[in-house]
Amino acid sequence: MGAILRIVDTGVEFPLEDFNLIGRSQDATIRLQDGGISRQHATIRREGNHWWITDLGSANGSYVNDVALTAARALRTGDRVQLGTLVLIFDQDDDEDGASIHGMQTQMLRTMALPVKTIKATLLVGDLRDFTRISSQLTAEEVAKMLREWYADCETILKPRGATIDKFIGDGVFAYWPRVDAKTHALAAEAARMLSNPEASNSLTRRWVRENLGIAVKCHIGLHVGEVALGAMGRGVNTAVGEAVNVTFRIESLTRKLETPVLISEDFANGWPGAAEYFEPAGTHEVKGQPEPVAVWRLKPDSH
Repeated sequence: MGAILRIVDTGVEFPLEDFNLIGRSQDATIRLQDGGISRQHATIRREGNHWWITDLGSANGSYVNDVALTAARALRTGDRVQLGTLVLIFDQDDDEDGASIHGMQTQMLRTMALPVKTIKATLLVGDLRDFTRISSQLTAEEVAKMLREWYADCETILKPRGATIDKFIGDGVFAYWPRVDAKTHALAAEAARMLSNPEASNSLTRRWVRENLGIAVKCHIGLHVGEVALGAMGRGVNTAVGEAVNVTFRIESLTRKLETPVLISEDFANGWPGAAEYFEPAGTHEVKGQPEPVAVWRLKPDSH
């Protein structure tokens, strides 16, 4: 199943690879010469039958159908992607009902949309620290390679432990387990410790960057539990949403303030008898968008 981006004004087409770095850099997968486009402007990544676009903190932003990207978004045939002054059309071969890559924009869904249901889930958010600073020291090709290999690391660590990777968001990952129990919490905590510790696994990303460029790539993790709505939140795109997801992102952001690689919510800790072996209370903190402070536990230094 292939896909392309086509510049509206010129008709120039760019076949999409599984991972595409878009920008003005000569090392970009899709090189666009426009003054409003950053050297490393955005990425488009294939996940299964879907293609996700993510802005990389570009100076002028990225837009899909005139809406600014603030998180990763799944593209659909006929979507208008604006980067700088350029407008491009996304086309996907056999997108939904078997139409050709230049075919119909209104089609029946081939992807089976899961019915929306509310469940309690174990949630994980990971984020590469200082990604903007690190990427400024690398070529576009090196940034693309680093992200590809980090994505592979995430899949290698998370999926064997039963996690579903909901999405990659540029330099971040959101995953969940559709259950809440002590065994799941232990698996999630083990995955968090491995992702956050460059020495915990045979990581291609960390080894490559550390040995060749002397740059330490570190991932910080937030873990939480709560109710989420799980199912199709759009045209065949299945994902988990809800306030618990927002809280998990906020917990991960607290890792900067508390200078710790992994934080878990107290709700997460209370559901896992083994929490005190690896984590210790780290206080109650205000988080953006939440009326009540959130109690968190930090990873013990000797447990990393």
